[in-house]
Amino acid sequence: MAKMQLDGMENLLNEIDKLGAKGSRIENTALREAGNIVKEAIEREAPIRTENLKKNITVSRVKSKDGAKNIEVGPGKDAYYAAFLEFGTTNINANPFISRAYESSKQEAEKIIVDEIKKGLGL
Repeated sequence: MAKMQLDGMENLLNEIDKLGAKGSRIENTALREAGNIVKEAIEREAPIRTENLKKNITVSRVKSKDGAKNIEVGPGKDAYYAAFLEFGTTNINANPFISRAYESSKQEAEKIIVDEIKKGLGL
């Protein structure tokens, strides 16, 4: 799974911490919106043999681990074969559609996070 870390966010995150529950909702909204951007990019890059793969790209709920919030974006369990497409097998050449989608959408996702946090803080 790819990680995204934003530089220069410390001041915004400190302001969010001061808000308590409202700040947590702002963070969650920002993460979900950014996740939707990545989801759309994966759907665009997904190989089309059937619509099953595109229909099974999901954005998880916001989770916390080691004090950091995160979401997971990618194929659900009904599209388990996406890993075979992404990384290849002995019989299938790799088609890293998820990696391409992430790389093409990460700047927009980062911008969405910053914009949503600023909007939530009224900046």
